Amino acid sequence: MDHLEAIVKLDNIINPGFIDKIVPLINKKAKKNLEVRLGVDKNIRKVKGYHLNSNTPTNMFYWKLIKKEIERIYPHYKIKFPKMASNRINQIDLLKYSIGEKYEIHTDHYSTSARHLSIIINLNHDYEGGDLIFTDQKEKEIKRLKLSKGSIVFFPSNFMYPHSIQPITKGTRYSIVAWLQ
Repeated sequence: MDHLEAIVKLDNIINPGFIDKIVPLINKKAKKNLEVRLGVDKNIRKVKGYHLNSNTPTNMFYWKLIKKEIERIYPHYKIKFPKMASNRINQIDLLKYSIGEKYEIHTDHYSTSARHLSIIINLNHDYEGGDLIFTDQKEKEIKRLKLSKGSIVFFPSNFMYPHSIQPITKGTRYSIVAWLQ
């Protein structure tokens, strides 16, 4: 099997009512640039976001809502890869990419984070740019995904799946990223 087959994109699968609840939350919460492994580095990750936690009843409500939506869709991936043992969400980030914002080539798994499966949920389509690009180890593009409203992408978090989000050129891109461990 080609390792790119482990990148699974499902279009128009996210419940529209779910999207209507999450986008206003992102607008309210995503105010700061999120960190990368070595702190805030706008040359690598320039995007406003919010690490969803369970510190308040409101956050717990949204954590459970997002978890339920992921659990509803995850079997579409799991049936293709039954050996994938991950099933516990260990982090959820709410992201708002404005014009010029991006995330350079990176991987999602590193020594201090037990991430096994990455999940991106795209919540809108009224923007330009923002493509999800996968590269080989020499940073040559090998797969490009244009995400539509209500799409989700699953892929392994390991070193074989370096990826980036291209700069937004028009509009605002709303998304959720989560990781299973």
